[in-house]
Amino acid sequence: MKTINFQIITKDFTLDEEKEYLAEIAAAAVKSSADVLQLRNKNISPGNLYRCALFIKKTLKSFKKKRKPLLIINDRPDVAYISGADGVHVGQEDFPAAEIKKIFPNLIVGVSAETVEQAVAAQNDGADYIGAGPVYLTSSKQDAGDLMAKETLKKICRSVNIPVIAIGGITEDKIKELAPHGVSGAAVISAVSRAPYPASAALKFRKNIDKFLKDEVKEYKI
Repeated sequence: MKTINFQIITKDFTLDEEKEYLAEIAAAAVKSSADVLQLRNKNISPGNLYRCALFIKKTLKSFKKKRKPLLIINDRPDVAYISGADGVHVGQEDFPAAEIKKIFPNLIVGVSAETVEQAVAAQNDGADYIGAGPVYLTSSKQDAGDLMAKETLKKICRSVNIPVIAIGGITEDKIKELAPHGVSGAAVISAVSRAPYPASAALKFRKNIDKFLKDEVKEYKI
């Protein structure tokens, strides 16, 4: 059984900084016991995304720590499959979760949702978790929609029985604010990826998630 309550997502890194950045963010994910490390980069080709996925896998394998994060690829189930990643995360305009599950039944599938209807539909299509947001203002995702009302977030959490991961502008001090809405966890980009010391930032997130969201964590089978 695996739990998912802390997800670190990569920033849109350049290929010049690729290895140094990915090694640093992988280390932060391992040291903080993040549940998921999501490889996301809208600015590189599928081939480079695949190569980066292999580099992350190799880096994660180099750590002796037994508990390591799942590797999730953003948008591309094909890259996730051929790189041997654990899963894929898709948006509303990407490949449908039902079709991904049909072709790649062993992949974990996360789906972004901005409404209760989208979240319920994703669950019915076989999604393993929901990424709900943006819950706060964010500059990391240029394609992020309007801010999600906290009441909508609460309704999404009540309407599905799979983990709901909040995303968008989340800082360590805002974890406590999210707890009453029923989220299982949080996903972060800038707060860790752009921090002066990513590992330290990730550890602070882990501490607050364990403190405030522990009772909300849902388990699922892989």
